[in-house]
Amino acid sequence: MSAMNTHLLTDQCYCAIEQDDARYDGLFFTAVLTTGIFCRPTCTAQTPRAENVRFFATAAAAAEAGFRPCLRCRPETAPEYPTSYTLSPLVSQGLQQIAAGVLDEHGVEELAQRLHVS
Repeated sequence: MSAMNTHLLTDQCYCAIEQDDARYDGLFFTAVLTTGIFCRPTCTAQTPRAENVRFFATAAAAAEAGFRPCLRCRPETAPEYPTSYTLSPLVSQGLQQIAAGVLDEHGVEELAQRLHVS
């Protein structure tokens, strides 16, 4: 599974596609060697045989390896950040402050003060 740089194991990925587990949507993509197509873990197409699949961390990586996106599940439209990576309000506020230039103008101490953290 060298094509994928996450900590998910091949068995976990295969189990997720067998169960159409939405928690894994965007975490990996399944490429089917016999069809040349890659899918999201939630694709409703028939589950391919384990020996015919390869897993990729991104849709772009699967496409670069020569696989075409599935027309049924549209893997190229998968969420960039899966729902399991939902940001906490504090992190979200911090990112908004950083994007607004707080670090450039005032530094880390000011950011911490605005977020009420130390």
